[in-house]
Amino acid sequence: MRRNAVPGFVELNAPLPWYSPKNCYFKFISFLLQTAGRLSDGIRIGYDSGFDSGIIMNYIYENVPHGRLYIGKAIDGAFLNQTTCKAFRAIKQIQKDMIKRYLGEKNEKPAFIVDMASGKADYVYEVLNNGSPRAKALLRDINEKTLRESRRTAESSGLGERVAFELGDALDPESLRKIPKNPDLVIEVGLYGIIHEDERIKKHLRELRTIVNPGALLFNVQTYNAQIELIARALKNQDGGPCVWHLRPAEQVIGWAEEAGFSDPEITMDPHGIYAVVLMRNHK
Repeated sequence: MRRNAVPGFVELNAPLPWYSPKNCYFKFISFLLQTAGRLSDGIRIGYDSGFDSGIIMNYIYENVPHGRLYIGKAIDGAFLNQTTCKAFRAIKQIQKDMIKRYLGEKNEKPAFIVDMASGKADYVYEVLNNGSPRAKALLRDINEKTLRESRRTAESSGLGERVAFELGDALDPESLRKIPKNPDLVIEVGLYGIIHEDERIKKHLRELRTIVNPGALLFNVQTYNAQIELIARALKNQDGGPCVWHLRPAEQVIGWAEEAGFSDPEITMDPHGIYAVVLMRNHK
């Protein structure tokens, strides 16, 4: 099926003319979402925390509508039923399946996972609790509040002894040096779409390979999204600015990872055609 063209990253970053009908449309949508839309818990959380934050991702994963009054719950249900939200939930399952399969190759030997921008990381907990009794994880994030929430989830799941938590910036080489070297698997899902400079991702992948040197790398790439302009023009990111996501061909990011030393890409697309989930090996 032919995909409709969507604006590129540069175009999304440029403001629309004030007299443009498209500008008026997106301003109106933004106004509705930031007023009546806040009756929905999901939309309120998105504007308060950023629609690119781990907090809203966790809410979308849970997929249970909440809101003030009946109308708020109805708006929330419509929000959670958006194609982008469905894709988020689909790739969560794909990521779980890929991690399980990779750990299954270890034949129940001890394994160490590092999630570089973990958010709540409940999909990691589900893997640890289902068939990976000798696996441990280090969850890192730049948001202390997110890590506290994640720690509570781990403890309630009976995983307090198998999961460690650490504030850390995935893109900072000095922060990378604090990670125990040679983990079995590094996870970087949801990270590359909010990094807008290509060179920064390429540099990070080289540093990840030389400093951390994981046995494998799991990441995702947002390749296409028909709602990308609505998200950029009407929603806010964690810093309060436009929520502009960077679409890239999966092959482009895979090529950068191969240049850094990773190989053998396994690629799974979500059923909505938005995300590619990629597992690559490091034969060292």
